[in-house]
Amino acid sequence: MFSTSSPASRNPSRLFAQAALILGSFALVAAACGGSDSESTSETPAPTEAPATTSAPSTTAAPTTTVAPTTTTTTTTTTTTTEPPAADIPDSPVVTALGLDPSLIYKVDLATSAPLEFTDDELPVPPGVAEVRWYTYQDRYVVAFSNFDFSNVGPLCPGASIFTDAGFEFVSNAPTEDGACEGFPTITTDPVVEARICQGTLFYVTLVPSETQGILFGTLEALAEPGILVGLSSTVDSAPGAPGIDLDAVCS
Repeated sequence: MFSTSSPASRNPSRLFAQAALILGSFALVAAACGGSDSESTSETPAPTEAPATTSAPSTTAAPTTTVAPTTTTTTTTTTTTTEPPAADIPDSPVVTALGLDPSLIYKVDLATSAPLEFTDDELPVPPGVAEVRWYTYQDRYVVAFSNFDFSNVGPLCPGASIFTDAGFEFVSNAPTEDGACEGFPTITTDPVVEARICQGTLFYVTLVPSETQGILFGTLEALAEPGILVGLSSTVDSAPGAPGIDLDAVCS
């Protein structure tokens, strides 16, 4: 009679093998599907967010403005003043020369008034060379000395006086520069009396009032050495008609 069981049923070892094979297959499937809840699951970590980046505030520099310096313009106005030309020296009919008479040339010790010997080369100018003219100015007589080179004579001490019935009056001297009349007893502080050199002429404004009558003396003196004077004089009759002169215009 024939049996209905399969050959495997008749071989137990083979059965166990097949069962093991089937169980292994299930295990593989379970592993592939994640397995049971009790098994350790490898989780993929959540992505870490990058820290927020704080943007630096915009530091765009403001444009630099250069201020142009202030320019000050100064306008200078130059005014040219043209001085009027000096007035001409008027002629005078009252004219003479220095030292025409030997008695009018002298050398004197100022301390004693004693006359001293001298030679012509000691004199301020040679006798008879310097011209002497007379004028009036501000009610005073003015004596003018000219016709010689002032640059060669040094400091001078012009003087004047008038001889009247009372004797010598209004005697005075004034220097052409400081020290020229040092020691002279006839220096005056009268503000009108002065010596001016202009247009090649030495003008001396005297103490003598222009209406005074007598003999006018015009002198040109200098210091030969300290305390010793040398000089030349001249004389003319007083001349009320002597022309007036504007010294400010002549010496401008």
